[in-house]
Amino acid sequence: MTDSIAGRFTYEADEDPKRKHGWNKPYAGFDPSGVAIVGKCPSTMTTTDAQALLDNAIPYHNPRSTRSHPDRLYAVHDGVVYRAVPTQPGVSYHGFPEYPTKFGDGRRKMEIKQQLLDQAESLGCLREVRRWMRW
Repeated sequence: MTDSIAGRFTYEADEDPKRKHGWNKPYAGFDPSGVAIVGKCPSTMTTTDAQALLDNAIPYHNPRSTRSHPDRLYAVHDGVVYRAVPTQPGVSYHGFPEYPTKFGDGRRKMEIKQQLLDQAESLGCLREVRRWMRW
C-alpha cells in the first residue's frame, strides 16, 4: 500500500438506520435503483468490519485535487472491491461495493489495480477479485 491510513479515518454510515447500501442478503450485490445502480453491503457486515476495511484501504488521490485527504479509498472483502468516499472530508468515509464498470477511468484503475490484486491474494480471494475486475 502506498501510505498507511490505519486509524486516520472513521467509518460513517450514510444514514441511520442504513437503508441505501444495506439489504437482507448475506453477500454484496447491486440493485438498479431508479437511475443509478446501488452497491449493497452484505447483511453480515458490521460497523467493525467496515472500519477494518477503511483501516486497510488503498488510498486514491486524484492528481488534479488539492485535498490533503484521499478522494477515495479502495479495499477488498470476500472477493468484492469496495469504494469509500468522504462523508466529512479528512475525518470520515462511507464505503460500499464498487460496481465494476464504475471502477473509474483507465488511469485510476491502473494505479491501484495491482495493489487490489495483492490485497486479494493476501486475503485468499484473488480468483474472485480477478473475476470481478473482468465483469
